Formats: sequence, C-alpha cells, structure tokens
Amino acid sequence: MVKAAPKSPSEKTRYDTSLGLLTKKFIQLLSQSPDGVLDLNRAAEVLKVQKRRIYDITNVLEVLQMLKGCLLTLHL
Repeated sequence: MVKAAPKSPSEKTRYDTSLGLLTKKFIQLLSQSPDGVLDLNRAAEVLKVQKRRIYDITNVLEVLQMLKGCLLTLHL
C-alpha cells in the first residue's frame, strides 16, 4: 500500500496523526518540562491536535503504566 503525500504543507498524513507518533511527541514535551507537569491545553496547541486526542494519549500512557505494574507483580 502506497502512502498518499499530503496535498498541501498544512495537510497531515495518517502517520502524522497516528496515536503512536503523537504519544512519542507528547512524552518529549513532558520530558522537557522542568517540573514534570504539562498543561494539556498547551500540549494540544504544540501538537496541533484537538484536546480529545490529548486525552487519548494520556489514556494510552495510563494503561501502559498499569500493564507495567501487572507484569512486575506477575514476575515477583
């Protein structure tokens, strides 16, 4: 399957808006925060996504943390 190139510089591809890529960018923003706190409104602006998408990202990160805790418990 060939990816279609964006028709204009402002148009995003499916990859640009993928949850995986946005989560990586979100983590980069979070790591740049000196106190480990990130304003979700600012994150939405910087990542150029709707706030709903930011909630998707935070949900993914919460699930990963829960899985990490479950796996750690299973290995003990």
